[in-house]
Parts: sequence; C-alpha cells; structure tokens
Amino acid sequence: MSDFSHVSVLLDETVENLAIKPDGIYADGTAGGGGHSFEIGRRLSKNGTLICTDRDSEAVEACTKRLGTLECKKDIIHSEFRALPEILKNRGIKLDGLLLDLGVSSHQLDTPDRGFSYLICG
Repeated sequence: MSDFSHVSVLLDETVENLAIKPDGIYADGTAGGGGHSFEIGRRLSKNGTLICTDRDSEAVEACTKRLGTLECKKDIIHSEFRALPEILKNRGIKLDGLLLDLGVSSHQLDTPDRGFSYLICG
C-alpha cells in the first residue's frame, strides 16, 4: 500500500454542522483516510458509534489505523456508500448524522497507479 495522505476540505465547518451528540451514531459513507471520521469520532463518547464505509481497500486500511485510538465504538466497512442504507437497515441502526464527501481525494490524484492522470497535450 502506498502512503495514504489526504487533507480533508472544510473539515471544521463540516463537523460543526453535524452538531454531534456525544452518545450519538454517525456514519461517514466516504471515509477515505479517516480525516473527517477522526474529527467526528473525537467528539463521540465511549457510548457513541462511528460507522465508516469506503470502497477503496487502501482507504479502509488507512482509516482503520487512523481511528484506532478513538474511544467510541467503530465499525469500518469495505463497501460502497450506496450500500450504507441496507447495511444500517440490516443492523437496525438509525443515524444521528451522515457525511458523504463526494469529491476526489488527493491520494487518488497523487498516486499514479490509482487510475487518474493528467495529460498535457501540446
């Protein structure tokens, strides 16, 4: 795995607008390297729950590592965010908040073997 590095955009504003309840249940459907997830999890108590999904196995690995020190309950799932409603339904979970960061991560753009490239035509 290459080093997963990504800077979360609008991090403070995003987390602030989730109005996190310490014992709540929150999901990050596009967890990536765990930047937003970590800030959500930092605000949760040991009774709070953070559910993270990402379709990228490298992102799941990086997110799992990054969230390891948090005291809240964590469930990090290798899955596309579109499966999240079914995952929650099957587990009988009702969320207090949901984050979907639908942009492209810098890790995807900066790592040549990730499938993105810039071509300069001249």
